[in-house]
Amino acid sequence: MERISLTIEKKLLKEVDKIIEEEKISRSEFIRRALDYYVKKYDWISRIESKIGEITVIYNTKAIEDIVELESQYRDIVVISLEIPFEGKLLRKIAIKGQRDKIIEFVNKLKGISNVEFAQLTTISI
Repeated sequence: MERISLTIEKKLLKEVDKIIEEEKISRSEFIRRALDYYVKKYDWISRIESKIGEITVIYNTKAIEDIVELESQYRDIVVISLEIPFEGKLLRKIAIKGQRDKIIEFVNKLKGISNVEFAQLTTISI
């Protein structure tokens, strides 16, 4: 195995430590699992063939304008968007239909918006 070093925010480290205590694993094992999950997910996304799906987004109110603007830029793939207040934040469900590469591009841009805490694509095979 190779050894690496990383720097993370204090808040995130506290969350990690809480999980590793519950799971009874080391920080190294947690990071290995997280990296393995991310690599597998990246591989899965790169092989998507479906052209229809939904995106779940969790964010705070500061991100609304940026999300709406991005949706308007991708109106050729955004079918409908629904916003729901959820535990002091906002939950948005976006139905999408279109070219694989454009869907992935849209999701990556959503993830890059400040104040977006979570964005996950789920595709549907039809």
